Amino acid sequence: MARPHASILACAALLGLAVPAAAADGVATVADRTGLAVTITQDGTALVRDRREATLAKGAQALVFEGVAGQATGVGSLSGAGVRVDEQGFDPGGIEAGSLLRAAVGREVTVVWSDGTAPAREERAVVLAAGPLPVFQVAGRVVAGQPARIHYDALPQDMRPLAAYRAAISAEAAGRRPLDLVYQTLGLGWSAETVAELPAAGDGVTLSVWAAVANHSGIDLPRARLQLVAGETNRVADAPPPRALMKVQAAAAMAPEAAREALGPYHLYTVAQPVSLRDGETRQVPLVAPVAVAAERRLVLDPVPPYAWRQPWTEGPALHPAAQLELRNTSGVPLPGGTVRVVQRGADGGVRLLGEDRLPATPAGATARITLGKAFDLTARRSQVDFQKVSAEVSEAAFEIKLANAAAKAETVTVREAFGGDWLVVDESAKHAKENAFTARWTVTVPAKGEVVLKYRVRVKG
Repeated sequence: MARPHASILACAALLGLAVPAAAADGVATVADRTGLAVTITQDGTALVRDRREATLAKGAQALVFEGVAGQATGVGSLSGAGVRVDEQGFDPGGIEAGSLLRAAVGREVTVVWSDGTAPAREERAVVLAAGPLPVFQVAGRVVAGQPARIHYDALPQDMRPLAAYRAAISAEAAGRRPLDLVYQTLGLGWSAETVAELPAAGDGVTLSVWAAVANHSGIDLPRARLQLVAGETNRVADAPPPRALMKVQAAAAMAPEAAREALGPYHLYTVAQPVSLRDGETRQVPLVAPVAVAAERRLVLDPVPPYAWRQPWTEGPALHPAAQLELRNTSGVPLPGGTVRVVQRGADGGVRLLGEDRLPATPAGATARITLGKAFDLTARRSQVDFQKVSAEVSEAAFEIKLANAAAKAETVTVREAFGGDWLVVDESAKHAKENAFTARWTVTVPAKGEVVLKYRVRVKG
């Protein structure tokens, strides 16, 4: 007989197979679900509360929750009236040909032999080994070979197409009752997407914050109540869910709450309406309604490297000052960290993208700096015109910066220098301001179609 080609029954054919359960098992499928709530952090972890109705017998029995997240981690928490959990765990589930054949060792199957020329021949056989080349016992003969197809009478009772939670439980009484399963999973995350709209003139900006929620957990989330945690949560690999999040799910996740509330050092946002999120899908939901905050536009020339104050330094290429937006959160609400896109409406009403940056988590009253890009019409040439080694620890350097403005209106540029040690401005053509212990800044107005030169000499120790 010619060697048959390698082929195993397709998954589509498996869908018609029965999925048996032991007589004492209670199985709660997704069709039994009566509520679903998910609390999602910004680091790709989530806490799921899955409420289902299940019919239980009195006494000890096995319970299966089919269709949980395939990336469930840590310890589950099952609760229900009169139910005690004695043992529990998560089964990743899934059906593939190799594991199906291994589970059938010692059992009868139907094998189909075919070499592609003669008619296919079916035989009942006992699986003896499930290696790369399976071994069968057929009518008293031992046959090693790869059949064209293998037909299984049923799935093994411990093999399920979906990931499942399994528990050995004890029920005080028989009957149907609601059960809540709370567990931690990977594959769910969210990020803040902020749109900052600048007015055509003047300062200030209007911020709108959306949450982009991504589901890569392995299951669909139909009509889920979503709660989003803003902030960095510490997590140990394979650890149980944080107690604070467990409390949120157990006490309040099944009913709408305030849009935002404090959760220890974090902020918790509850999405107003249930959200359906298929596996692999990302949806955006409103997080913070449009709010006006104070903002100041700046053109900033960043410092030279600290070593330029301690040794001779060669002039680099012409630079363009960075266009920055300094926000002061006067809205009274915290702004979660994430991507911010700055737009401005033109004279025709159309929206133009000015730039995007990373917005740090910004509490109410705090400031944040956003860099939009480089100023096209402004150039700066910075030159070290003198350097002296005053002593082993003290250096003195003089710089000149030629600022040129090709625009039709005057622009103000902030020049920053960071010294990385004790410093003293010995001479300057414009008055500096001390920004912090290691940084000075100069504010220079450059006329339209003109130039200005800023000079300063600084002595640095350390």
